[in-house]
Amino acid sequence: MLHTNAEHEALLAAKPERQRNSHQGRKLRYEGTRFPCPHCKASSEIRTSRMVSATMRESIYQCTNVECGHTFIVDAEASRTLSPSATPDPTVNIPLSTHVRRDMVRVVLDNASEAAYQARYTTPVTGDLFAGDANTS
Repeated sequence: MLHTNAEHEALLAAKPERQRNSHQGRKLRYEGTRFPCPHCKASSEIRTSRMVSATMRESIYQCTNVECGHTFIVDAEASRTLSPSATPDPTVNIPLSTHVRRDMVRVVLDNASEAAYQARYTTPVTGDLFAGDANTS
């Protein structure tokens, strides 16, 4: 629907623009990596990160508010499994969430027929998931 200039200006005037406080810092490029500064609540961005283990990543964040400048470490950890992996790694132990009905998973696995599949993106790990660490001999 096309509006006249007067209607367009009236619509813009009626829609209040979001006020941006100076303490919010600059706008971030990657919104998925946001973490608020614990002190001033401005957005912070990842400066660097490293894998600590197969289930934990340590990231160094820096506040985007120049008046604050807080730099801090955030540890991100896989804490529970919501849906089990189709290609599980026996060396990774992530607890299964309590919402998962284990009895139903067992029944489905016991009664499921097999169908041919060629993995494209992951190489399935072969071995016994319950054998433990093979290097402990």
